Amino acid sequence: MTALWRHLGGVTSSLLCVTIGVAVCVSSPQERTSLLQQRETYQGKFWQITDIHWDQKYSEDGDSAKMCHRAYQSGGHNSKWGNYNCDSPWPLVKSAIQAMVDIEARPDFVLWTGDNAPHTDDPEPNFSVIFSSLSNITGELRTAFHPSIPVLPVLGNHDAFPKNDYPVAGKEFYGKYLTEGGWAALLPAEAQQEFVNGGYYSYTLDSGVMILVVNTNLYYAFNTLGTDVPDPCGQFAWLRSKLQLAQDEKLKVIITAHAPPGYFEREALVPFFNDSYNSAYVDLLNDFGGVILVQIYGHEHTDSFKLFSGPKGEIESVALLAPSVTPWHASVFGGTAINPSVRLYHYTRSEVLDYFQYHLNLSQVISSSDSTLNTTADSSLEAGNETEIPKWELFYQARETYGLSSLSTINMASLYKQLESNNTLFQKYYLFNSAGYNNGVCDSSCKKNHICAIAYLKIDDVVHCMHFKSPRSHTLSYEHLSKFGKELAGNFHKSNASQLIITLVVVSMALTVVLAVVLAVMLIMVVIKRSRMVPAERSFPILDLSKPHWQNYRKLP
Repeated sequence: MTALWRHLGGVTSSLLCVTIGVAVCVSSPQERTSLLQQRETYQGKFWQITDIHWDQKYSEDGDSAKMCHRAYQSGGHNSKWGNYNCDSPWPLVKSAIQAMVDIEARPDFVLWTGDNAPHTDDPEPNFSVIFSSLSNITGELRTAFHPSIPVLPVLGNHDAFPKNDYPVAGKEFYGKYLTEGGWAALLPAEAQQEFVNGGYYSYTLDSGVMILVVNTNLYYAFNTLGTDVPDPCGQFAWLRSKLQLAQDEKLKVIITAHAPPGYFEREALVPFFNDSYNSAYVDLLNDFGGVILVQIYGHEHTDSFKLFSGPKGEIESVALLAPSVTPWHASVFGGTAINPSVRLYHYTRSEVLDYFQYHLNLSQVISSSDSTLNTTADSSLEAGNETEIPKWELFYQARETYGLSSLSTINMASLYKQLESNNTLFQKYYLFNSAGYNNGVCDSSCKKNHICAIAYLKIDDVVHCMHFKSPRSHTLSYEHLSKFGKELAGNFHKSNASQLIITLVVVSMALTVVLAVVLAVMLIMVVIKRSRMVPAERSFPILDLSKPHWQNYRKLP
């Protein structure tokens, strides 16, 4: 029915056929007007599930300090449903998908926004593990939802080996996700033809909304491949052509990708995109802000949003960022644990009306299972017998919680102003940011990071907001981070090392000053002492250092 929608703007034929839930054909002007009004008032729902990070090595007996892997026996107990220090076990993955079906089994579509392999390095997951993860999760999602419901997959930075590295390539690389990852079972032929060009594709819904799935990993700050290519895999040109088409045909577009542009709200100096692509991507989307219904991203594991502003400060579009399924706590600056989450959106053809954020309160699940193990009289009870499936609960409803009529661009800009001025509301947002995992109160410095990262996506603007003097001296590139080891830059949570780097630089400078003072004092003492020794030195014999036996001394490297 896609082609039929493309003619709705100016139909002159006697028969008009569209799909709004079911196929409908009308011929009279009155019926045509009524049908077009139904199109404009259409309301639907869609799911987002993101950053699953299924760890096939997760063990209930594994060491929680080492990602709960079965190779490291700790004598402790990890919940069957997960541990805040580790990535997702398979029962958690299945329960997340089952919760989606139990809550809303017939959405218009499902967005699956990337990152399915774990954050491990013992060893790092190779393509065998990655494709196994993708094909298994594909099977679960396709089985859970009716075949008529589109499940639209998105590539994440952990869906490649080595992680983060997406090449400028074609079918020889991206085609494997369709064949070995199982995504051919999800994407129609037309989308597959686009996908093999670089991991991106378009999909037009029966509601008339066009979804553009973008492979932002090509622009990712820690992707070491293709950084010198002006338009990796031709994606910028493709994206502009699709947005222009939507504008010409008066369609609305949902942009979805894994990593967003801009900076991490919990540590606003950590960039997501390579400098050479960040501004180009933001400017391109701002050029077509009028056709963008919403932007949907994952990657951060946290719950936040971003405002896309034009050169004069006008808000062009809004990006919504959903929290992860994995509860994994990144133990570096800015990192947080997460209560496993999934999100249900309500939308029309022109805006997102609302979203319902569901989560699994993992601390309660763990406490409950520990209590059961500690109080049972059956000494033969095994740790793995947590058979009762935990309940996923509604954590909050965006429109009701924030007092908004909808999540339109204008209303989200208004919410941003409220977060700036209303600290009580901001602290509520801060708890939502970690899906209910309690990190305490966000102080003024913490709040500054969030406020700046939400509203500003470019280097100069973020630095100005953070009140730094020089953009380049405070934002971190891949080259800076690589000095601390590629693993540190391997995923964005570990790239939160910016605060650590700045701290180390400050400490080093302080130590340098102290050392300089000490050396100056020592030099003065030497000068004074030497001035007293000069008269006596005149009677010292002069050594001939040119003699052969001095050549036997080892030279320092």
